[in-house]
Amino acid sequence: MDKILIVDDDPYVRDLLRAALADQYEVLVASSGEEALQIAMANGPRLILLDVVLPGLDGQEVCLRLRRNPRTCHAVIVILTGRTTPREIVEGLRAGADDYLVKPFNISELCARVDSHLRRQSRELQANPLTGLPGNNEIEQVIRTSIKAQLEFAVCHADINHFKSYNDKYGFSDGDRVIVFCAEILTRAVAEHGRSGLDFVGHIGGDDFVIIVDPACCKPIAQSIVDRFDDEVRRFYSQEDLDRGGIETTDRVFKKSFAPIISISIAIVISDGSLNHPGQISQAAAELKSFLKRNGPASSSYMIDRRSYNTQTPDLSSLAVESSIPYQR
Repeated sequence: MDKILIVDDDPYVRDLLRAALADQYEVLVASSGEEALQIAMANGPRLILLDVVLPGLDGQEVCLRLRRNPRTCHAVIVILTGRTTPREIVEGLRAGADDYLVKPFNISELCARVDSHLRRQSRELQANPLTGLPGNNEIEQVIRTSIKAQLEFAVCHADINHFKSYNDKYGFSDGDRVIVFCAEILTRAVAEHGRSGLDFVGHIGGDDFVIIVDPACCKPIAQSIVDRFDDEVRRFYSQEDLDRGGIETTDRVFKKSFAPIISISIAIVISDGSLNHPGQISQAAAELKSFLKRNGPASSSYMIDRRSYNTQTPDLSSLAVESSIPYQR
């Protein structure tokens, strides 16, 4: 159960808020700034309702200290204040508060704001810190929800070919720029060719991404991604590497190898209701990605798996496929 800390020197306010929130959250209370800091450090609450006027340390100083401490810096802080001038409210927000409520407040509104802040915090904490896209937990939740609702949907697993060699040559900073570029390419393609507000783009980690869209949209989205990726990725290379068509590398045993210009591979699995677990989708996508890496061209490519999984899972020799590359059985 999520922990909420109520900080107010008025026992009536503390009891009122505790009664309103105790059914859904573990509620902690403090009557002073010093006590609030001790309880927050010991318990790590996800959200803090903080009165401005407190004995000893006032609410603004408490807010500043909470924000400076790694144990409490991620907590949502909502200032409770009887002060209504813009200057006083701005001071509270500048001290690190996420929101404010003016006393006397409506309990229903307060509960709604608490719930909204915690939901947004969950999304932000799960998001990839580099791209801001949702991470593994939310990806799996979307897939499970779609399966449970018996929807037809397409899961597009995208990853960058030869990314490790690029990272080794150009360094992590330039590697991060490529990851952000890839995220932008994917989100742009989904915005232009998908269904506004209904499609999903997630970042598994590293150079691995997932798009979840309507099956009718997956082909134009994939085609847009591979075209733009190949057209724009060259700006991340030196002219010398562009002239030679890739990177010359040396491994740990001083063996030389060559890595072509990075490209993107997209393995697309269509769920028609016969798949009942995210693991089945991941396994099918892994098969396609393996095939693309072995047999695909140097340029970016995609492959769409339209196999039925109502019986036993067929192997790639019976794969019903659409692809951006010629497919030989």
